[in-house]
Amino acid sequence: MGPLAGFVRANAAGRPVHLYWGGRSAASDFLYEHELAQHLAERRLTTLRTAFSRDTDESAYVQDRIAADAPRLRELVRQGAQILVCGGRDMAEAVSRRTMPRK
Repeated sequence: MGPLAGFVRANAAGRPVHLYWGGRSAASDFLYEHELAQHLAERRLTTLRTAFSRDTDESAYVQDRIAADAPRLRELVRQGAQILVCGGRDMAEAVSRRTMPRK
């Protein structure tokens, strides 16, 4: 998350940045919560979608959020957006399974 937070921090021009980020628990893993809220207020960050897999109130994974937002993300890509997803190998494989067209 550190490098992505740096990209957002450096976005003084206010380019559209849409961030998907997940962890196990918001209480213990959401270390950049206050900084990202500030970046949203400053428009350095356009949207923030979080997913926490072990939170009992709303357990979710990043791939769930991306799949739910797929139509919007496709339109953003058509407009030239780049989609960056930060996480481990297992999460990357799950994102690919949920979002890539089947052959």
